[in-house]
Amino acid sequence: MSKTLCITNKLLSLKGKMSITDESENLIYDTEGEFAFFNPTWRINKGQKEVAFIRRKVFSWTPTWIVSSFIGDFIIKRKIWSWVRRYTIIDGPFNGATANGNMWDLRFEITRQGRRIAHAKGKLLTLRDKHVIEVIEDDEPSELITVIIMVTLHLDRKSESSDSSSSTNSYSE
Repeated sequence: MSKTLCITNKLLSLKGKMSITDESENLIYDTEGEFAFFNPTWRINKGQKEVAFIRRKVFSWTPTWIVSSFIGDFIIKRKIWSWVRRYTIIDGPFNGATANGNMWDLRFEITRQGRRIAHAKGKLLTLRDKHVIEVIEDDEPSELITVIIMVTLHLDRKSESSDSSSSTNSYSE
C-alpha cells in the first residue's frame, strides 16, 4: 500500500525549515538547516530523533551531497548536462537509485533497479514550495530515502536560485 507525504517550505524561516506531513497533515518529519558560509548542513528529524544529516560537498564539479542516516551513508550527485534534473545515489542500500524530474521541477520519479519507489507532483502557483509525494514501496527505508531526496531537491533548487540572484545583482552594480 502506498503512502502520501507532503513536503513544504516554511515561510519566513531563516534556517529554511521544511515540514513533511502525511495525507492527514500530521507532522512526520521536519528539517532544519544550520548557518554555514561554505558547508551548509541539514538535519532531518522524525519526532525528537535525528534520522538523517545532509551536507553539501563544497569543492565538487557537480552538485553533490553527503548523507548520513540510520539506513546508511551515501552520496547524492546531480548530473550537470541534462535538460531535466537527474540525481543518482552512490553507495548505501539504495546504490544506483535515481531521481528524475521535469524541466520545471514539478514532477519527480524515484526508481531503483527498474522499480518505482516514489513519485512527486508540485503545485505550480503556490506561495511556498510544496510537493506531494506518493511513496509506493511500503517500508521505512524507502520512505526515508524519498524524504532525503526531496529535501535535497529543494536545497538544490534554493541554492541555484540564490546563486542566480547574487550573479544578477553583481551585474546591476
